[in-house]
Amino acid sequence: MKIRTKRILLSFLSLLLLLMPIAVKAESTDDMYYVKDEANLMSEEEQEELETKLSTISDYWGEDVVVLTVNSLEGKTAEAYADDYYDMNGYGVNERSGGILLLVAMDDRKWHMSTGGECISIFTDAGLNYMQEQFVSALSEGEYAEAFNTFADLCDDFMAQADMGEPYDTGNLPKEPLSILWYIGAVAAAFLLAFIWGSIEKGKLTTVRESQTASDYSVAGSLNVYNSHDQMVRTYVTQRALPKEDSSSSSGSSTHTSSSGSSHGGCGGSF
Repeated sequence: MKIRTKRILLSFLSLLLLLMPIAVKAESTDDMYYVKDEANLMSEEEQEELETKLSTISDYWGEDVVVLTVNSLEGKTAEAYADDYYDMNGYGVNERSGGILLLVAMDDRKWHMSTGGECISIFTDAGLNYMQEQFVSALSEGEYAEAFNTFADLCDDFMAQADMGEPYDTGNLPKEPLSILWYIGAVAAAFLLAFIWGSIEKGKLTTVRESQTASDYSVAGSLNVYNSHDQMVRTYVTQRALPKEDSSSSSGSSTHTSSSGSSHGGCGGSF
């Protein structure tokens, strides 16, 4: 009876040990957050919506997309803080190929984007510069949720572009959509020009009267027909060299090494 009880107990312990890695893995997945709003810049609802969006983008592309807000940089540069947080919190590892993290530090009014893994090549220097032009103004105006959602949408767009084999880079950046005001202005200008032209032409026709003969439509002595011919004397050929673009120094991604020895790309500034 004791032997049977021991066997049952050993079987139970073996099963428990087999399940432990699964439980640990599930716990680590649940602890992975894509929004860490330590500076409390967003409402709870805004945080939840952004978390859902970033989680969806991260799962779809297999790249971690993270937003981090803090009050203090704790004596570090924004670049070092973003890189260290990325490295120490396990982003861009395991089933992920890489990641991108946006840091906003309120006390210093600094922001920084840190990239790792495959995201270094997905988000080129020119691409990151384009991205910051789209959301930094919202940070300056205190529209934080808007800025972070714009960042998330841009990450999704950039990953889709890279998936087609040609990441956004110098000479290949997203086209700026024209403002609705531009279209309204263009239509108004066209109507105005048409009205002015029509008024001028109408004024020219006020003195026109119907004539009975064709000769009345020509000025006397103005129609003379002569025999003529052209003779080619010589030809000239002009050549000029077209300058070639040197893209070697203005494209791609520059990298640096974090305190943990990992390679990162990125860019940053003030708001």
